[in-house]
Amino acid sequence: MVSGFPELTYKEQESKQLDLGPTASSLDLLQAVYRDPTQQLTTRMRAAMACLPFESPKLLATAIIDERDFATLLDQRLKRIEQMKLIEAKPNNEKGGSVGARPAPINSGSPFPQNLTPTRQKRISLS
Repeated sequence: MVSGFPELTYKEQESKQLDLGPTASSLDLLQAVYRDPTQQLTTRMRAAMACLPFESPKLLATAIIDERDFATLLDQRLKRIEQMKLIEAKPNNEKGGSVGARPAPINSGSPFPQNLTPTRQKRISLS
């Protein structure tokens, strides 16, 4: 072919062995890949992204607890809950009932309310 362009020749890339010892971990392999400038950029970036959670810590919210440890704090809170239960169980009026309690309903024996007039009450005969 006469096109005026030089003939293209393809060279095989030399495959470079990564220098890893027999005790190398997968993290060591990924670090060697993203540090190797002969690798393609996309390969290096994927290896770097895979290593990222193991190389830099995540930012997390932490609780600061003063001199007391968690068990002491938990015991104090449980005691406070028990005291609140005792306060709720004590009677508050002179008759022994608690304030705000509803009185027991009065059972008059009639299934109809007492405020209805006799004209509105109807008897049903089953005969």
